[in-house]
Amino acid sequence: MPQQLVQNIFSDRSSLVLRKLLEEPERKWTTLDFVPLGVSKGLASEVLARSEALGYVERIRKGPQSYTRLIREEKLLKDWRVSYGFKKNLQTYYYYPKADFLKVAVRYLEGKKVRYALTLFSASRLIEPYVKETREFLYLDLARNDFFSFLKEMAIQTGLLKLVAGGNICFATPFYRSSVFHDSKKLKGWSVISNLQLYLDLMGFTPSGPEEAEHLIPYFKKKGLAVG
Repeated sequence: MPQQLVQNIFSDRSSLVLRKLLEEPERKWTTLDFVPLGVSKGLASEVLARSEALGYVERIRKGPQSYTRLIREEKLLKDWRVSYGFKKNLQTYYYYPKADFLKVAVRYLEGKKVRYALTLFSASRLIEPYVKETREFLYLDLARNDFFSFLKEMAIQTGLLKLVAGGNICFATPFYRSSVFHDSKKLKGWSVISNLQLYLDLMGFTPSGPEEAEHLIPYFKKKGLAVG
């Protein structure tokens, strides 16, 4: 009986496998390598099988010496950015009238023991800003059911204002909740998302995100992403 293939390898849990493949593109992988990520052998096997069917990986079958390796990194990234858009994240906007938002917000979040990660232009301006964008974009490690109630209280405590529409602060709870915070890093003292997630978020945030991503292509390539 042929192996059942997972339908969407760009879903939250399945993408953990893809992230590792892209993190170490030269490595030879087995399904056991993904277990420490919380991915079952069964799911890892399905994702690798689907990746083979889509032409992203090559699977060498040699009994106990079998392995999988990434062979078409650029195609994988291209298909991923087509499948994903920033709108998949649950998000809302607030307005903050002062210039000290990040300091105030991070102090509050740390006091509540809620993890955050800067994304989109909040992250890219720490690297090499190009698009003139003054809004701030933050992922918060909150369950979707708690997201809006938490922000309502945060607004009261920090001076955030909820407008009828729009704002200069975007909060989001991530579609990729299993990996966004696991892969986050410190950059100039702030928690930011991984280079891969930044690339995906920018490419999926039209109209200005792709322009910023294009400007950062040399940076992404230097960090090991096959983009361009």
